Amino acid sequence: MKINFDENKRRNPQREKEIKVSYAPAKRKTALFRWYLILLIVSSPLLYFFGKMFYMLLVVNAPGYVTLNKIPVNASVAGIVTKIAVKTGEMVEPGDPLIILDDLRLDQREQLLQAEFQALNIPSSVVSLGNETALRDRIDIAKKMVVYQKKRLQQFRYLFKQGAATRAELDEANYRYNQVRLTYEQAVMQLSEWQDKIKREAATPSIHKNVRNAQIEAELTAIKKQRAELSYYATGKFKVLDVFVQEGEALSSGSNMLLLGDLKNTVITCYLSPRYIHYSKTGTRATLKFSDGKKCQATVINEANLTHRLPGDLASPIGSRDVQLVVQLVPDQPLPSRYLIDGLPVSIRFGSLGAF
Repeated sequence: MKINFDENKRRNPQREKEIKVSYAPAKRKTALFRWYLILLIVSSPLLYFFGKMFYMLLVVNAPGYVTLNKIPVNASVAGIVTKIAVKTGEMVEPGDPLIILDDLRLDQREQLLQAEFQALNIPSSVVSLGNETALRDRIDIAKKMVVYQKKRLQQFRYLFKQGAATRAELDEANYRYNQVRLTYEQAVMQLSEWQDKIKREAATPSIHKNVRNAQIEAELTAIKKQRAELSYYATGKFKVLDVFVQEGEALSSGSNMLLLGDLKNTVITCYLSPRYIHYSKTGTRATLKFSDGKKCQATVINEANLTHRLPGDLASPIGSRDVQLVVQLVPDQPLPSRYLIDGLPVSIRFGSLGAF
């Protein structure tokens, strides 16, 4: 290939020996752009690597999840589950019923005590009515027998004077008359004594009766208190995280029935690499980012004093589950109710840059 260098050609490239030559437009800009594009594509992994390294020098991302303060509800006494008023995931307000138990032994004991109390406190007039009627009937019968035996005695006396009756028959008639008269007098005396007894009891109640009444009332009060312990109500605003029992199930004292989450004491549990321990100091600011893009600010509430292996659900598929610092943060503002889910994943960013 022969190359000729001509100074005139350099000054006037569109003329060849006094003849004008029209060249097509140059394509040097397009070729240059393609070159830069290829260079950018080839160098992009290296640029991404350096950009990532620079970003990590300023910002630290750590995984975590929403943690509700868990409150277990245990059976204080043994009983049978009669009603479960809540379901998993429900929100409850103060005073809402949670679960109700029943104790058949308390029911039986209460019925026996109430029956005994009523029997002890029946009015004396009602109690004595039957006895008084029986005594009056006995007096009437004895009086009739006295009248009959008196007539019979008079007849035997007349017959004895006439010689129609023996002395022995007269003595026997006299003996029978005296017997029925004595029975009549005893019945009258018993009625009088019974009436005096009723009057005394009405005026001065029995000490034993008063003592027993006091014992029964104290035991009924204790049963009422025990029955109140069988009903469980919410003492604050909670979320039902789990229900461990079923209706009709017999429980012993201390059995776990429900698990509640305290919505007022929500914290964010963060797993931070030990090399970033300086971010775990109390008061350190961080940014929370939820899966739907919602962001909010949070503050570290205590210095890391616990380590734990990164949970499997927070680890990446190809990453390792290294031991991490467990850091707890509190959102600066109450979280919306849709985020009050125990175990909800959240991304935590520490660093001096602005929001995500």
